[in-house]
Amino acid sequence: MIHASTTALDFPLRGIACIVAGVSLLSIQDAVIKGLSDDYPVFEILFVRSLVAISLLVAMAWFRGGLGLLRTRRPLTHLLRGSLLFASIISYALALAALSLPEAMSLLYSAPLFMTALSVPMLGESVGIGSWGAVAVGFLGVLVIMQPETSSFTLAALLGLLSGLTYAISALLVRRLGATDSAEAMAFSATLVFLAASAVAGLAFGHGGIAAGNTPSMAFLLRGWTWSPAVDFGLMALCGVVAAFGFYLLSQAYRVAPAAVVAPFEYSSLPFAVLWGYLFWGTLPGTHLWLGIALVVGSGLYVLRREAIRNRETTLGPVRPRV
Repeated sequence: MIHASTTALDFPLRGIACIVAGVSLLSIQDAVIKGLSDDYPVFEILFVRSLVAISLLVAMAWFRGGLGLLRTRRPLTHLLRGSLLFASIISYALALAALSLPEAMSLLYSAPLFMTALSVPMLGESVGIGSWGAVAVGFLGVLVIMQPETSSFTLAALLGLLSGLTYAISALLVRRLGATDSAEAMAFSATLVFLAASAVAGLAFGHGGIAAGNTPSMAFLLRGWTWSPAVDFGLMALCGVVAAFGFYLLSQAYRVAPAAVVAPFEYSSLPFAVLWGYLFWGTLPGTHLWLGIALVVGSGLYVLRREAIRNRETTLGPVRPRV
């Protein structure tokens, strides 16, 4: 999650290029995680990913201004945010194991809708009728994607929605953290939480002695840790490299261009999700999924635009877990 910079830089084309490059990289990470989900547990993948990412984030912070960028005055808030992001990325990964890439990603993109609704009780902000209408339409799109009234409905769809909700709460915390702490500090603290939490979860579940059930999501959660071949370990490590550089590109995008310009381009990751889904799994979204995506994305774009108009110096921020 990158907080909008108040630095007087305005290079919109550069910012758009960075945001599109960043989300395209992160969509590759999603495809890799989905591809590994049949053979390895989610906590093992996340542990290797976080170990690589945290090393790169430290190196990048040193290069960009020194390790002082990683300091924080609010460690407990960072811990809370990191825990929420951990819940978000785990639930998103479990959804990926059972759903198509576009389906899981579109449910995650309900985050701006949750942010708008929760900004009232959490931040005391006012939300206009137009934004409430967009939230309602967006959640209608979520229902279209999930199809709760049909046999196609699964627990994985709820996990995708949970990912959007927990990410939204963490994003609202960033509005407070961004006033005192750097984006590097927020990325580092979250990745540190990921590393520690996945290690603890590995100790608890890594032996594989707990029945995993017969659903892809539960198997991905409870499967025992195994030594992976070099190729698979390399793919897990690649996720860490992608996460670190994806973060850097998003950080640059929000630093050099107004958030109102670059934030809508985060949705460009959806075409990449459709592309990877077709190339690697031979799947394309059905009519109901295209309709749901259109409703969720359209509503999210409207909410982002209304937020930018209402307050030029804050933003809902990126709409997927980035670190």
